[in-house]
This record gives sequence, structure tokens and C-alpha cells, in this order.
Amino acid sequence: MSFFESFLQALESLKANKLRSILTMLGVIMGVFSIITIMAIGNATERYIDSQFERIGANLLQIGYKSLNADSSEWLKLEDFETIKKAAPEIKNISTYIQQLGTLRIDTKTRDALVYGTTAQYKDFTPMEMATGRFISDFDVSSRSKVIVVDEYFAKRYFNKVDAVGEVVRFKSGTGANYNLKIIGVTKAENDLMAGMLDNENMPTYIYMPITTVQQMYYNNKRLDSIMVSLDKDVDYIEVGNRIVRALELSKGKDDIYISYSTQDAQKIFSSIIGVISGVLLVIAVITLIVGGIGIINILLVSVTERIREIGIRKALGAQKKDIVLQFITESIIMTGISGLIGIILGVIGGNIIAQVVNIPPAVDVPVIVMAFLGSILLGLIFGVYPAKKAADLDPIESLRYE
Repeated sequence: MSFFESFLQALESLKANKLRSILTMLGVIMGVFSIITIMAIGNATERYIDSQFERIGANLLQIGYKSLNADSSEWLKLEDFETIKKAAPEIKNISTYIQQLGTLRIDTKTRDALVYGTTAQYKDFTPMEMATGRFISDFDVSSRSKVIVVDEYFAKRYFNKVDAVGEVVRFKSGTGANYNLKIIGVTKAENDLMAGMLDNENMPTYIYMPITTVQQMYYNNKRLDSIMVSLDKDVDYIEVGNRIVRALELSKGKDDIYISYSTQDAQKIFSSIIGVISGVLLVIAVITLIVGGIGIINILLVSVTERIREIGIRKALGAQKKDIVLQFITESIIMTGISGLIGIILGVIGGNIIAQVVNIPPAVDVPVIVMAFLGSILLGLIFGVYPAKKAADLDPIESLRYE
């Protein structure tokens, strides 16, 4: 018997039991669907994170504290910029920030705010773009200007326009003091994972102010959370980071108080976390696929029992063991192959829908699709062997007597 004849007979057998075949195929469909969806979301998330790091550059260093309980003699301060520049003249740019909490009042409405006190160079270390106006300038920092930069969501919600430059908001710091702040710029809205949070009035809005202004508002506290520097791509960031740390510790007269880490390190951490999560979910999906394969075995064994007399007749007419084996394996492969195709289509659709919901670009790789389809075929081949062998080993005389 040729493969084509086995293929046609297998299709006829599946058509004769449509509902049973469909229910059996659901396990494989869900397994392949889960694998495609998980891989699509995992790849899309990783590519999104990589793109964000590329926008700010993968050659950034951050200098921070080894201990959260650093005393005042160990604080990083704006004056340390000069120490860093002397220790590492190859750095391209330098900036810093501090974080504080406050409250904004616009007419009768209030909104909690996460305050970023920073310098003019901070914009070069982030992927932010200005919708209108400008970012903080060196003059704003040196003069402790009472100015503020808000995001586009904030401007639209409270001023019904993107161009809110020139508007004044009332700011209450954590010390209880109130200040009038003039909006000098509005950052462009990003189509990213933060969009929903930034546009939620129950969540704090992100605002930027000159770092010296924020320090003055909060008890004139000069402590910096960290210092950031940018380097050329061909610079050894580990060596430069160690050199900066040594110079800072030498200036403070203490050892082992600072640490340097790069965006490359952070990128690797994010990628490894995504990889672990995707791997765990992938194992669950593979288990689902195996359960679907067991369902294939079960239905084929039932099919063998129902067709014992048919198998006996075929053997009596000259059919060989390999013909019986080929027929049942072909049925198994057809079921898993069709299931794989349906699962792939649903997985691609599902991956794209989820990617759109969380605002990340979809990423379904062709190799993953090919491997999923070939895997479903292999599944049919593996799980079809036992039922096929059982059918082929039936005694033709006993089979003809079977009622």
C-alpha cells in the first residue's frame, strides 16, 4: 500500500468519527498554541527591552552605594562630578538624580507626584522626547529655578492640551511647604508598558525638577541617589567603573562604600529573568502537548479495538504488517499535523493580540513556527507507534472471528 492510499484511508477514518477526532486534537492544539504564544510574548518582551536599552545606550555606568545605610560622610554629592571627570576623562557625559514624593494641585484637583530632581544632562541618559517646551537647563540648576517638566498624559488630563508650557501648578513637598512651579516642558507620551500607569490619576505622576531646587525643598539635603556616566562603545566599562569607584572612595577617605554597574549588566539580568519565566511556562506548555499526545494514543487504541475485524479482512486479503502500521501512524500524524497548524495559527493571533494589549511590538519567529509544526508531526509519529504495532500484531484468524 502506498503512502497516498494510507493517507486517504486515514482521512476517511477521521471523517467517520469527526467529533471524537476534534476532541482528541484539542490537547495538541492547546499545547502548540501555548508554545507559540509563550515564545512570541517572550521574544517580543526581550526585543522591546533591548530596544529601550539601545535608545539610551548600552554603554552607561551607574555609581551607587554598597550599603543602604551610608552615613553623611559617604554621600555622593554634586561636587563629586569633578572627581569623576578627573578620574575618567574619557567619559562623554555625566548626570544624577534624586527621588522624592510630593503633591501637585491644579485648581481644585490634586495628584500625587514622584519627583525626579536632576540635571540638564539627564535627558541624554533616558529615551524621553519632548512634546513641547524644553527640559531642565544648567541655568535652572545653578539658579534653583522653580520650574517643572511634566508628561503628556498629565498635560492633557489637567489642562486639556499638550502644550501646557507656561502654566503654573502648586506643589507641596514632603516637608509640608508649598511652592508655585512653572511648567517649562512636556515629555512625549510613549507607546509602552508604562502608558496605562502614567494616565491613571490614582497613580503618582512623574515630574522633573532641577536637582538643586529639590534639595532646597527637602531640608537642603545634598545626598544623591546615584551618579550616571556615559562612555564610548569601545571603552572597557568595567575598568572605568572600578577607577571611578577608587577615586571616589579615596576622596572620602573610606574603602568599599561604592559600586559601579552598567546598563549591559541590567540588560543581562532582565534577559535572564525573561528567559527563566519563558522557560517555566514553556515546560508547562510541553506538558500540555504530551498530555495531548497521550490522548492520541488513547483514541487510536480505541480505533484499533473498533476495527479489529476490518484489520483481519485486510490481512486475509494480503495486507502486510507494514501496511497496517503505515495506516495508523498516518492517522496519528494527520491528527497532530492538523492540530499543529491550527495551534500555530491561534498562537500567532494570540501572541499579536497580547502584544497589542501590553503595547509591545509582536515577535513571532518563523523558525519557532517551523519547529512547532515539525514537533507536532514528530509527536504523532512517536505516539502512533504503539497503537500501530498493536494493530499490526493482531492475528488475522482471531480478528475475523471478532464480533
